[in-house]
Amino acid sequence: MRCKIIIAMNEMINGKIDKKNVGLVKNLWALRQELDVYCLITANGRAISGKGVGKSFFGFLQASCVRLVALDICKIFEDEKRVKRDKVKHELNSIDGVLKSLADGKPPVLDSAKVSSFVCKYSNARGEDGTLSALSLTVEDFKTKYQKELKRFKTFRDKSGAHSEFGFDPRDLPSYDIMEQLFDFAWEFYSTISEAFISVGPCDLESSRQVRASMTSLLCELGFRDIETEMK
Repeated sequence: MRCKIIIAMNEMINGKIDKKNVGLVKNLWALRQELDVYCLITANGRAISGKGVGKSFFGFLQASCVRLVALDICKIFEDEKRVKRDKVKHELNSIDGVLKSLADGKPPVLDSAKVSSFVCKYSNARGEDGTLSALSLTVEDFKTKYQKELKRFKTFRDKSGAHSEFGFDPRDLPSYDIMEQLFDFAWEFYSTISEAFISVGPCDLESSRQVRASMTSLLCELGFRDIETEMK
């Protein structure tokens, strides 16, 4: 049994599911940096406005980050469409894309406790048995809970983000707190897949926040003091 699990694990590494999950975390890495930049500018908005140095630049950067955040959230939560004979129309490195690859490949669950922990945290108690079915139901529950917010991001991407005639208003999008909640769920999903199905240590995005550190140093160089790194 142990040999079979090791063989299954080796087959998963660099396989389709692993590559999709890596694609997912690349999107998550970009989203983490965008959220950090947006947070830094917003949290220190009064100081930036008061000092005047780089005010227009930081305003432009803040608006640009909002657009990028909306785009990456759509990438992460996009459904992978299926056409005739259950073939995929477009392969996506999204949560749904990873789930569909898992369903197609039917790999063994190498760490059911990891899946159960994720399911227990986010589900409506529809299954805590550590199976792929329980995992899929948990994702479904989460997306249903935030369906209005996810629809607002998609509407922005398809209209305001793609066509200038619709105009742009940051108030059209959900709050920063919602953005962080969506990020946290997606990151924990990625980590669960890495550990439970591929048996590799997930990328630690918490220690990969170089953009935030770099921008904080830049603000210090510009003469800003008591820099806020979190929203209040």
